[in-house]
Amino acid sequence: MNRDLFAGLPLLLDSRPSPETTGLVRSVFLFPDQLVPAARRLLVEGYHLEDISGLDTVEGILVNYHFDDFERPGRIALRVLAVREDLCLPSMAAVFGGAEWHEREVCDFFGVTFKGNPNPATLLLPENDSSTPLRKAEEGRRTVQELIDPGTIVAVDPRFDRIFPPGPKGEETTKDEEQGDPGDPMG
Repeated sequence: MNRDLFAGLPLLLDSRPSPETTGLVRSVFLFPDQLVPAARRLLVEGYHLEDISGLDTVEGILVNYHFDDFERPGRIALRVLAVREDLCLPSMAAVFGGAEWHEREVCDFFGVTFKGNPNPATLLLPENDSSTPLRKAEEGRRTVQELIDPGTIVAVDPRFDRIFPPGPKGEETTKDEEQGDPGDPMG
């Protein structure tokens, strides 16, 4: 990549994982409202959507979007957190039409809805089944930072650790988390 695909977008974390161990050249954590703008940039640059998957974590459902480019191989992951109080994210089906099916699968298995999905009907589960079979029991969940090795961190927003606290469940909060910014809706 000669230029930064996400220049000017507020990113929570921008990192370069090890392609040998993760299959990715870039991992970007975003606020939900930045998902569609980031996807549009990837489309313009010739990337295609490979899949969308969910991961039930302590912090909520982490939704992972994997993209690649046939001309310049190098997978990129966009990652967005759906918090348990509001398991809703914007749909990217208007940008990548195939996202409709992937979003419906994540909805079936994790209970995340995608605002703007043109066909939000269940995909794999019976119509009235709300069992969310891939959600974990609370004691089985781990933190995002326990599950995902970011690799080399290029940029990090100070709010990242407030949204995705480091370490195992039950660790005390850090000094920065305790203080927070009273004007910051995340802190």
